[in-house]
Amino acid sequence: MHSPLSSIQQLQSILSSPSKKIGFLFGAGISMEKKDKSDLVVGTDDKKDENGNVIKEGMTSLAIKNLSEEQKKAVDLIKNEVETENKKFNIESLLSKISEKERAVGDQELCGLTKEKLLNLRKDIQDKIRDLVSVHRVDDKEIDIEALNHSTFAQWISNADREFSVEIFTTNYDYLLELALEKQGIPYFDGFVGSYEAFFCPEWIEDDTPVKNWVKLWKLHGSLGWAQNSKKEIIRTSGNTGAAMIYPSFLKYDHSKKQPYLSYMDRLSDFLKQEDSVLFVCGYSFGDEHINEIILTALTHSRSSHVFVLKNGEMEKSSHLSKEIAQKNSRISVYAKRTCIIGGKFGEWKLDREPDRNESYNILDYAFDEDATPDGVPWTGRGDFRLGDFKKFTEFLELFYHNSRYINK
Repeated sequence: MHSPLSSIQQLQSILSSPSKKIGFLFGAGISMEKKDKSDLVVGTDDKKDENGNVIKEGMTSLAIKNLSEEQKKAVDLIKNEVETENKKFNIESLLSKISEKERAVGDQELCGLTKEKLLNLRKDIQDKIRDLVSVHRVDDKEIDIEALNHSTFAQWISNADREFSVEIFTTNYDYLLELALEKQGIPYFDGFVGSYEAFFCPEWIEDDTPVKNWVKLWKLHGSLGWAQNSKKEIIRTSGNTGAAMIYPSFLKYDHSKKQPYLSYMDRLSDFLKQEDSVLFVCGYSFGDEHINEIILTALTHSRSSHVFVLKNGEMEKSSHLSKEIAQKNSRISVYAKRTCIIGGKFGEWKLDREPDRNESYNILDYAFDEDATPDGVPWTGRGDFRLGDFKKFTEFLELFYHNSRYINK
């Protein structure tokens, strides 16, 4: 058993300490909700699991929905091939197979498609992926930035008194973090310099003296606003070009070794190697082996850095995250809905004692939803840890500075 109150108080202490080096690793799970819980992403609910996270199977069905009949037949053949290999058919395995066939087809046909048609199939699916992750418009109306949980997060950054800049690492392609930071008037550096066609400046990533006090925003898999110029250099523009993104396929590991992705990965490693650095992970499922490897390797080079994984949903004891990552490293803590891993030990959330209802448990009541106990049934102390929900986590951050707003909420 692990105490939710002790863990919540620890998080509060870390996040309130001006001397801590604080970083965040965000994945797709943070871009799925507004403050009012309504859908943020255009499309249907089959793109989200029960916890509001992107599911690859749902994205796959949407990505292939409007393909031509010829393309759909090829996808069906690829699906059968993937399942024959006892692998899961999803957007990543589909794109991986298409890329493999592009390399092998030569002048012949595979799955009824020539090399050119395989290329077109891959591009059509990638175009659809860009549409699915382009969450900046809903029903052709501009998104209300104030309605985003990202806005609450940006407000915390704006109010926080810190000795070191906050660093944000994200695998998301969207602009939501940028929009929220700009709305709050917070200067940030993403590795690019300029306005019309901003160019990548790796020197300032290694030595950030020119932008020392700015928030650092590192987009590990690229951005909708990135493109390649005539010299094949990555530039940042203001439009949804989407020409420079790491798509989910086996090729993403090769692409991540190129600039600017390589500099961002190095920055993640360097951040975790610093003493007293703390990385909070939210909305990221640990499905990218190259990112996982960087985290695990970097932790071995520091005595005091720590990673807190806030998981929105349940975690099984045999899961990849618990068995292969957190249970092998005591400096990775995983806080899931009903269970957690702390100090390498898997356990359930359970309060040490029944709270005195006359006492103020503002933080506990907000971050931990204790199970209701019917009359005559013994108190269990168990409940749901809520901070894996990005909405709850960002409001938990805001709680430090606007405590009165949340009393009795």
